Amino acid sequence: MASVSVGACLSGAWDLFKKNAVTHVVCTALVMVVSGISGGLLAGPMLVGYMRMIEREGRGEAVQIGDVFRGFDDFVPAFVAWLISSLVLSVGFFLCVIPGLLIMALPSVALYLVARGERDGVAAFNQAWRTVTQNLGPAFVCALVLGIVGSLGFLLCWVGALLTLPISVIGSYYMARQLLGDGPASDEPVALPRA
Repeated sequence: MASVSVGACLSGAWDLFKKNAVTHVVCTALVMVVSGISGGLLAGPMLVGYMRMIEREGRGEAVQIGDVFRGFDDFVPAFVAWLISSLVLSVGFFLCVIPGLLIMALPSVALYLVARGERDGVAAFNQAWRTVTQNLGPAFVCALVLGIVGSLGFLLCWVGALLTLPISVIGSYYMARQLLGDGPASDEPVALPRA
């Protein structure tokens, strides 16, 4: 069973966010807008690009807003991993909500696998499924807390979401990394291993 520290995910996310807050706010807004316009279909490639940007920034490399579109370099695996994991998550929520809550981490882990180099979307989903179901408790708690943090900003007339959503997304990156054993969350993430 993987060790997941909610505190490390949140503190790592906050530390990275505050170093480059404007870029993270704009990138999160771009992910939301592009995902919304496409009916959610382009969320996978956008989030893969954002995760790759987070990795590069954590290594101390310069990042820019356009980096969020680099997930389109692996459009098919990102799209497939997102589509399958989102459908499974939707079915889970349809089955009296609880099953969906338990596997909330699934899309983040599947997309993280694509971001680190998995070129097969189905394989990314399968590995994410195994990882999340084998670590159901830690994955559930961390994903739930990150989801609550991301939602809190909407209580302040949506303005607070500019702060809370990026932290939630960055925290999800750290959660996936911990679940897969790629290292602890911190403000200086290690390089993603290539699949």
